[in-house]
Amino acid sequence: MKILAFETTDAVASVALYLDGKIYETVIDTDRRHAESVLPAADALLSEHGLSTADMDAFAADVGPGSFTGVRIGVCMANALSAAHKKPVVAVNALEALAYPYQSETVCALIDARNGNGYGAVYRNGEILKAPCACVIADFTADLPEDCRMVGTATNDPKMPSASAVASIAANRTGEKEIVPLYLKLSQAERMWNA
Repeated sequence: MKILAFETTDAVASVALYLDGKIYETVIDTDRRHAESVLPAADALLSEHGLSTADMDAFAADVGPGSFTGVRIGVCMANALSAAHKKPVVAVNALEALAYPYQSETVCALIDARNGNGYGAVYRNGEILKAPCACVIADFTADLPEDCRMVGTATNDPKMPSASAVASIAANRTGEKEIVPLYLKLSQAERMWNA
């Protein structure tokens, strides 16, 4: 199986190639915007392995929560490639991607959304204990299990989701014709419009 995966929900983007059980990842730490840097990085990664997007069996993207613009970029790229090549596309949320490396533990994935707010979820052995939600971080973390590991940009272990985790999760899921962003709350523009 061959999957091209995108992670664009945070400041540092990444792309990963899942190739018959092995994963190859490129982290894109540049001043260029994700819209300008992600597809060239994906093309370069595929070229290293003598492949093109047409060779993929599926595409995958982190659908959020995270940067509203970043989420849209990854989702649109994955959907466009899926439609162009008539291949399935797989949605993976940012919180499960954060938790993936610790799936044998109880893990709280927390993404900072500023001013004491965040996005959180809790997993144990790959199962959902607390579903992804927008939250006040202090309230969300008040009753976590004692053995809970905390990861993400709102914790002391400020990891970000990775395209390699997105690809690994996607490899065990059935794809769809189209994926949609997971926003969990209104954007600032929408909140101001409704005020």
